[in-house]
Amino acid sequence: MATKEEIVDRPAVTAYEPGSVFKIFSVATFLDAGVISESETFYCDGHYERKLPSGETIRINCLEHHGLLTARDALKYSCNDALAQMSDKITTEGFLNGIRRLGFGSRTGIELPSETPGKIKDPDDDTWSARTKPTMSIGQELTVSALQMVEAATALANGGRPMQITCISKITDRDGNIEYVHRPQAKEQVLSPLTAKRILSYMETTAQSGTGSRAKIGDISIGVKTGTAQMADTINGGYSDTDFLSNCIAA
Repeated sequence: MATKEEIVDRPAVTAYEPGSVFKIFSVATFLDAGVISESETFYCDGHYERKLPSGETIRINCLEHHGLLTARDALKYSCNDALAQMSDKITTEGFLNGIRRLGFGSRTGIELPSETPGKIKDPDDDTWSARTKPTMSIGQELTVSALQMVEAATALANGGRPMQITCISKITDRDGNIEYVHRPQAKEQVLSPLTAKRILSYMETTAQSGTGSRAKIGDISIGVKTGTAQMADTINGGYSDTDFLSNCIAA
């Protein structure tokens, strides 16, 4: 008999911080808004640092000193510094609107009970700070569901139009007569076809020679993005230095 924990529908009801996997959607938002270009470079010296008018300095560490990176390189090496720098180029409203258009912060509408909408902060939230936008750009200080991540990824694979996800293929009556057959349903355009194509290309580079190279499958063309999100430290606050959530998304 299954335990209570084993019957939890985690993809639908669990909200979690996705970490670096979310970077593909951040970069898609930046590109689509026109605040960065394909050829633009960002210098990673191992950390993102910005001094506020108050004199306070905010800092986000990166795992390496990556040097000059394009957006493609930033995803290939999963560079926190470059992503944070990109986030400075877009307004808070523009960034939040972009990721919300991709479905984050809203239920997908799949035919499952108790689906979580996740949590996308607003600037008037008590926990919003000067580091929130750059931190969100690397997949922290926001929560998503696994189903949201899947549906948002369909926008990349479908020319900028996400597909309504479903767990129903068809419905039949007790005699086997078909009463309903699912037909794919595309939602409204949320990214330009060019942006979607570029992000898929960046993900392919990540699979060929970046952090996702272990996901390669022979000579099959595949695009991936990996993530290793720090988990919240529920005892001391902040993020744990020892507990991580590893995940990978592929298209």
